[in-house]
Amino acid sequence: IEHYVALRQAHIGLVALSGGWFALRAVGQLAGARWPLTLPARAASWVIDTGLLTAGALLWAALQINPLVQTWLGAKLVLLVVYVGLGTMALRRARSTLARLGWTLAALGCFAFMVSVALAHHPLGGLAAR
Repeated sequence: IEHYVALRQAHIGLVALSGGWFALRAVGQLAGARWPLTLPARAASWVIDTGLLTAGALLWAALQINPLVQTWLGAKLVLLVVYVGLGTMALRRARSTLARLGWTLAALGCFAFMVSVALAHHPLGGLAAR
């Protein structure tokens, strides 16, 4: 696969950027800042996450991976939906600082588990017996 290394590196870099940007926005929100919900901050998330999903989809297509056969990828896709929901609760829906903190920690935990699933190529991620 001609562009595999570049796609993989782009995907990994965008994973780090996406998680870091979410964490930065969530900490800002917890501190009472208004910038995390401004259009430029949200647009930056959209750009980063669109790039991330594009790189992931290109890898998926190039490697001809089926998430129903490669269950680790299916688990990662399900976790992505959960992560987006938790992140939405953390940044926009939670009404109290304590609730925002709880949703933020849950989202970051989900993100970390997604990374462990990707690294282990196993649906249980780092929890899988070796």
